[in-house]
Amino acid sequence: MDIVACPDPTCPAPASVQDRWTWASTSGPVEHVKTGCEAGHWFTPLAASLVPYRLPNPATVRQELQEQLAR
Repeated sequence: MDIVACPDPTCPAPASVQDRWTWASTSGPVEHVKTGCEAGHWFTPLAASLVPYRLPNPATVRQELQEQLAR
């Protein structure tokens, strides 16, 4: 099973590819996937639009937490 970034740009959770299929088009076959993330989002994007999941940088996470606590 492939692990990718959630297609929702506001969601930091990893998503898994649950299914793959190809649809015909006038420009040739187009591969689609069904993804589900840990936050409960489900999408059926083009396979070519998927982005690999990367763990957050600990320094960035720490800075974001400090900014949130300062508010």
